[in-house]
Amino acid sequence: MKRYDKITPEGTRDLLFEECAAQDQVVAALSGLFSRRGYRKVVTPTLEFYDVFAESSAHFPQENMYKLCDHAGRLMVLRPDCTIPIARLAATRLKDSPLPIRLYYAENVYRVEHHLRGRASEIFQCGVELIGASGILSDLEITQLAAESLEQIGGYRMELCHIGYFKALIDSLEADDGLKETIRQEIEEKNYAALRDVLEPFGDAPAAKALLYLPRLFGGEEVFDEAYALFDHPAARQSLDYLREIYQELRTLGLERQVLIDLSLVNEADYYTGIIFRGYFDGVGEPVLSGGRYDNLIAEFGEARPATGFGINVEPLARRMEHIRHTQPPILVFCPREQFAQAVRHIRRLGQQGAAAELSTADTQQEALCQAKEQGIQRVHVITPEGEIKEVELP
Repeated sequence: MKRYDKITPEGTRDLLFEECAAQDQVVAALSGLFSRRGYRKVVTPTLEFYDVFAESSAHFPQENMYKLCDHAGRLMVLRPDCTIPIARLAATRLKDSPLPIRLYYAENVYRVEHHLRGRASEIFQCGVELIGASGILSDLEITQLAAESLEQIGGYRMELCHIGYFKALIDSLEADDGLKETIRQEIEEKNYAALRDVLEPFGDAPAAKALLYLPRLFGGEEVFDEAYALFDHPAARQSLDYLREIYQELRTLGLERQVLIDLSLVNEADYYTGIIFRGYFDGVGEPVLSGGRYDNLIAEFGEARPATGFGINVEPLARRMEHIRHTQPPILVFCPREQFAQAVRHIRRLGQQGAAAELSTADTQQEALCQAKEQGIQRVHVITPEGEIKEVELP
């Protein structure tokens, strides 16, 4: 029988030294930012009952979750998403908390990637949820905070959309739910040829013409005029007006080069209820940040609350770190066995002075010097049998 004791499962990998340091630095920077903006950290269980995600199965189909049973035979899953467990938390333990509630998280999610395509099954995410606020100020806060989060790492761009424009178009089309979902998928994937084929039976219907052109509605301020002209409908206009106000406010903050409009961001149309946004880094095809307004989710757990937020995949940010703050190589402290206690006290004093130090496990001073040379350690402190501390130069 083939053994799998020396490899990691598909979609997972080990992280080593510099990778861990970069990840820690990203998480510390984001957590500090979120905390300063009034968000408080929560941690939800890695294991959740399947029922937590059952009502939200349209967003996370059960075949995309890792499943197992507990001792009582109840179906459980490894958390495939952070927002849905936080919605459960907001509707239960936090249901009597004053609104709005600002929460942030930093934890792994686990998703079955059937075709992988280079995607990870284990993803470390940081993100925020603003619960109980529904006005435009809350959407402005979240989109600005998302931009500021990416700005800490380096060059980025954000794409904004409002799902209301797509919903106004698709609701005006006389089609069943299955066909509407097919249209949504082709728009999301920018599959122009397939989209043209599926919309061909609708002829010159205004909604069909607008849907066909939707993947091309990408860019700056000019996108709004094109979208208004394509489909003049009250619900569509209202969504565009709202999105335009957010876009112009972000431009006022000096983000005109980083923020774009993309009206083809129609992923999870049943999940999002308002603004949608994604964040990218140059040279990275997949979004590193995604978020939006989801006013109906918390109601699935019995407490209706408007909400908006975003999540960030940490690993791409860690890879983009231009400068990882490496700690100075530690000072190696060698001592005879009888001077162990003094060596520990010396290491503690060095730590209080901000210096890293580690104890040599070598039996002789010469072995300790060889150990330091092999590990790239430049400084060696030797404690003599008489208790004297001296720094020894490497040979």
